[in-house]
Amino acid sequence: MNAQHTTDEHTPATRYDLIIRLPESPDMAQLQQQASTQLQLGHDKATRLMQHLEQRGATRIKADIAQEEAERTAQNFRDAGFQVEMKPALALLDKNVSVSDSECPGCQRMMRPTPQRQCPYCQIYLDKIDPEKLRLKQIRDEELRKLNARLQRESELGSRQSQEDSERALRNRIRAELEKELGLHQPWMAFFRGGRGVLRAGVIVILLSGAFFGGYRLASPSGQPLAPEQKAALAQGVLNRIMGGGLSTQPADLAAFAQSPDGALLAQGSSDSLLASQLSGEAAASGEWQGVAASLQKLAAQNGAALGEKQNLALALVVALAESGQAQRANELLARLQATPGYQADSARSAELLASAWVLMQRPGGISTQALDELASEASQLKPQDAAVFYARVASMLAASPQLSANVWQAWLDKARAQLPLLSGAVMRDYTTSQLLRWQAQAQLNALQANAAKGRWTEVKTLLGQLQASQAATPGPALTLLLSQGELAAGHAPAAAQQLEQAYALAAQVAAKGDPGLVLPALADHQGALAMAPLLAKLDGVVAAQQANLHAPLYGAMATIAAAAGMEEASALYQQRVAAALTGSEGRDEQILALSVSCSTKLAQYYLRTRQPALAERQLRKSAAVVVPLLPEAPASS
Repeated sequence: MNAQHTTDEHTPATRYDLIIRLPESPDMAQLQQQASTQLQLGHDKATRLMQHLEQRGATRIKADIAQEEAERTAQNFRDAGFQVEMKPALALLDKNVSVSDSECPGCQRMMRPTPQRQCPYCQIYLDKIDPEKLRLKQIRDEELRKLNARLQRESELGSRQSQEDSERALRNRIRAELEKELGLHQPWMAFFRGGRGVLRAGVIVILLSGAFFGGYRLASPSGQPLAPEQKAALAQGVLNRIMGGGLSTQPADLAAFAQSPDGALLAQGSSDSLLASQLSGEAAASGEWQGVAASLQKLAAQNGAALGEKQNLALALVVALAESGQAQRANELLARLQATPGYQADSARSAELLASAWVLMQRPGGISTQALDELASEASQLKPQDAAVFYARVASMLAASPQLSANVWQAWLDKARAQLPLLSGAVMRDYTTSQLLRWQAQAQLNALQANAAKGRWTEVKTLLGQLQASQAATPGPALTLLLSQGELAAGHAPAAAQQLEQAYALAAQVAAKGDPGLVLPALADHQGALAMAPLLAKLDGVVAAQQANLHAPLYGAMATIAAAAGMEEASALYQQRVAAALTGSEGRDEQILALSVSCSTKLAQYYLRTRQPALAERQLRKSAAVVVPLLPEAPASS
């Protein structure tokens, strides 16, 4: 009894060190947030703690504390998501007292000392530890862990780069096979693609110039100019390749080129032109295109040279080309349209300005302040309802640029709102307001995504709050789809999925009412990369139960939504249903052609966004095959 009492007197109370570690598959941002708020460490201490854990894997946060305090602190860190280990603290014991297990200060392993007070693993004597040598060993082990971590990261980066290289090679092979299947395979174009292609092109141009100059000097008398035939041959050889995109990374200026005598004949024969576009045999044989071709023949034979609805079809393709970055083709088609008799410049001004805005946005270096002022000055001449929508759409374009401040695109939204009091009539005011609100929400989303890509999370939080307020004020399908994309960009995946399901339900309700406000067609402008197959499956049953006179507009909206989502077969199916529903109705041909152009351009934009240029080119040529035959031949003087 006395011996036991003596041992208890010499044995100190049990005290502990707390060591925390990262959990498996940690969410670093969430853990740092929990450490800052729930553990009340503050932003700076939480940041240093996460950096220390990321570098070393574990850290000691408390040393030599009582058991009660250790358990309380450990529970707080476990609630915050960390892994916590309580280790008995080392203490000076009497030589006659032994403990069952303790941590060796030399190797940090749990051990039971030998009777000689020696660690059985590293053979260090616990009573003869040299602090200097112990610190040297700890530093060496720490540096060894850092070196191993760096080697592991380099190995992971190397394997990732190797995987990306193999994927790139596989994509190139698959793209080449698809281009060959679609009849778009041009092996000589691959020689001029990419940065090396530009160098090759430059070398070829220099060699051709040197060869031509040398031949000219040898074959021509001194001081004698080139004959007209020689000029035409030179232009035919070099400019054909320029028009095909082979010798320059900049698009050719067709307007300036057509004014030159040597270029007048070459412009019409350019392989890059859509004015002479012919549809491939496979696409022309499809059931979808047969119905479009029949309507095209009827409409082309009507009204002689008058444009009418044909102008709107051509302008829609011009805007889509400009938005897709094909400024050369957009200018070419617009010049042809403006030169045709019956062109209504006043009604086309809004579409012309929108196409110009897209072209200016995609210039190298971005849009200038002077260009923005000129656009605003031109838009001030539009009707208030057209000006409001134009200002809002330009604001959405500007918001997507992270280089521009928020004040720039918000100023354009203010211009759009200033047009509302100028509108006459409640119906026009309500319709224009609904258009303005959805483009305002698109501007907020574009700015949110641009800031998220730059890691500006304070701005992201502010913009997400604005987008949530916009959706709460106007809880329609379009704004709910935009909010779903905003939640996803902000890292809130569950909230994004919830908003997407809500958008599906709201769209089904709109379709059940016959969509009197034309809400469904607007979804194709704002759905982004969201999954639309579940929505179309919901709408299928709802639309089929509606009256027959509502099938055409509802299926038309579904065709456009499917096209914007890249669902080519579904879009063709819904277009055929629209054609069947329009049998015998007035304006049937115009509606079929307008829907075909809209779906084809939406598909082209989807394929360009997903880097499938061959499929995008096929859709653009399909749109041109509808629009170009409707335009009368321009006068020769133009």
